[in-house]
Amino acid sequence: MISATDDRIESLKRRVAHYASASEQMTAQRKDVFARVFAETQGQPPVVRMAKGLAAFLREKELVLFADDVLAGFQQCYDFSIPAELDCWREPSPESIRGRDYLPLEKAKGVSDDDLALMDEGRRAYDIGLISGYLGGHVIAGYDRVLAQGLGDLADAARRRVREAETEARDFAAASLIACAAARDYILRYAARAGELAREADGDNARQLELIADSCEWISVNPPRTFFEAVQLVALTHEIITAEQPSGSLSLGRADQYLMPFYQRDIQAGELTAAEAELIVQALWLKFGALKGGFQNVTLGGIGAAGEYLANDLTYMGLRASAKLKMDQPLVSVRCHPSMPDELWEAVLDLIGEGLGFPALFNDGVAIDAKCAAGVSRPDAVEYGIVGCVELSAPGKEWSQTEAVRLNWAKVLELMLSGGVCTLSGKEMSIRPGRPLAELTTFDEFYDCFKQVFADAIDLAAKTTAIWDAAFGAGRPCPFLSSTMDGCLAAGRDVVAGGATYNMLTMNGCGMADTVDSLMAIKRLVYESESITLAELAGALRDNFEGADRLRAALAGATERFGNDCDETDALMADLADFVHERLRRFGTCRGGGWQMGLYTVGAHAFLGGMTGALPTGRPAGIALANGLSPCQGADTTGPTAVVKSLTKLDHRRLGNGMVLDIKFHPSFFAEPQRRDALRTLIETYFHLGGLEVQFNVISRETLLAAQANPEEYRDLLVRVSGFSAYFADLDKLCQDEIIARTEHGKNSKGM
Repeated sequence: MISATDDRIESLKRRVAHYASASEQMTAQRKDVFARVFAETQGQPPVVRMAKGLAAFLREKELVLFADDVLAGFQQCYDFSIPAELDCWREPSPESIRGRDYLPLEKAKGVSDDDLALMDEGRRAYDIGLISGYLGGHVIAGYDRVLAQGLGDLADAARRRVREAETEARDFAAASLIACAAARDYILRYAARAGELAREADGDNARQLELIADSCEWISVNPPRTFFEAVQLVALTHEIITAEQPSGSLSLGRADQYLMPFYQRDIQAGELTAAEAELIVQALWLKFGALKGGFQNVTLGGIGAAGEYLANDLTYMGLRASAKLKMDQPLVSVRCHPSMPDELWEAVLDLIGEGLGFPALFNDGVAIDAKCAAGVSRPDAVEYGIVGCVELSAPGKEWSQTEAVRLNWAKVLELMLSGGVCTLSGKEMSIRPGRPLAELTTFDEFYDCFKQVFADAIDLAAKTTAIWDAAFGAGRPCPFLSSTMDGCLAAGRDVVAGGATYNMLTMNGCGMADTVDSLMAIKRLVYESESITLAELAGALRDNFEGADRLRAALAGATERFGNDCDETDALMADLADFVHERLRRFGTCRGGGWQMGLYTVGAHAFLGGMTGALPTGRPAGIALANGLSPCQGADTTGPTAVVKSLTKLDHRRLGNGMVLDIKFHPSFFAEPQRRDALRTLIETYFHLGGLEVQFNVISRETLLAAQANPEEYRDLLVRVSGFSAYFADLDKLCQDEIIARTEHGKNSKGM
């Protein structure tokens, strides 16, 4: 084992930061290899073609291994285009992905003429910013299964299934066998390369490269014997998964738990020191960090099957690795529980104070109940990990398309007030009020009419997404990922086609606070004070408040805003969240599961805000919407305690796909110990009230403005966007402005 005093982490970080070592040749090579393989395999089952394409790429791709590496492996982005002839898929582009034109549904099995007509309306919904989404990825592979069985056993199981299965199940088993053999051969390539480099090196570098070579040779087939081998197998398994499919948010689950038995065994045998293990954990974090913007999430802590809190040495090492490296990857989430030890609380608060935007904190009691309510068994729910931003998932068992579709609540209100016309583009939708606005003489009538428009939007988003999901399962298999997942081999189906234990679809929200604040403004000004009619308001919104500055100011100050512990406003939020949840229960999936809901936005609150017209809050057109379930930027004026009380008036146990509450603190808040104690009390109170998730930005407005003006001087500045952290300089101005505009708590204050 490499000497713990040999600190090479910083030099390795400089190599991988910001894609410094990524190969443009390798990026394009994947597309070329798949095109060649698909030309050679026409007529074969899609899952087999995908497996053969992956195998060829892993045989031919460049290996990136540094002479002073601690672990083998290197992640990067690829060109994931695949040939058009693979059933219902053709090469995507950024524009076509947003419009979902990358699935020519005419070629998908079981798609009717009615479905195609529905999809035309769905495409218009994407075009105007009513819905957005992304299929694929967003899953936690079965890393614990790979560690327990080894790649050789997975291949043997597939080989046996090939002999006994028939038709499609046999095709899938054959693809699984090809993929597992390809993974074995790829790891052996690393073993050979490390051996070559070891012969050219000396000292610690040579010894570490020899260890990499020996370990890779063993784990190419066998379960790991040591902590180092276990970490190495996780790193390379993850690398292959990220090379197989074109989505970020491929996450690691409870890494501190499934790696802990190997750590304990080596420590007790005297074959590993804690300092050596810490270096290995930092090296693993660097492997994730090479894939900038990858939304890879590691889950730490949390309760076990018996209800005991599971914090261990690796939990703390993971937190310290994030603080040391200060990279955007991996995202880190900590599962919290009343029994969480004080020592871990201190480590969590230390990392929050670093201003990296993580860890995000999750309430075990609520999260486990939420997954159970979504249909996951309690034993599996107890093992939940975080996918991507904040998506709760059963590791190795769940495929829920957690970013399948996002509904812009604020755009629904825009269509309600405009008669189904997008006020920015002029495009018309069938989603429109069933009665003329002039007939809605009470707020209750207006609200009932809005909910019917809302229902139509939910139905459109759910029905179109279900069609996309069916086509996706036919055309984008992931045979290697599927090989790691429970249930796929027995079911004889790829994970994307219903092979997982849990098969759901997901609808997320955007613009929630903007919508309830707008409804309250309508209630106050139109129906209570009668200072404006609905028609006059609709006209002002259509004109983006041109010549209506007084009206805009009146709307902005018309009502109590969400996030200030106002019962009337908060009740609207709870009612609409319940409405979405209940509406989704009407729908199923072609993979045999139901729907779940999430209230977080990733970066959609910025780009969907750019596609949303003026709102009755006084917000002009084209401005970012509220981040996640957080209040509108600057609207929470009575402090973070009021914010958490507002949010917990809705039932977070209905949010099986998670939610985001982002609270922004000035760095000076952490200058005094009693403020750290106050923050812990705030978090614990929020969780006691039923809150699911919370995260923090610890940065000043002044720093953000300076970084916006001089991005090259702040290349390493990390901020929390919505469920994920990113380099501020890499964000577009709309997203930057939204973060700057968030309420900043704690500056020159003594409390909460």
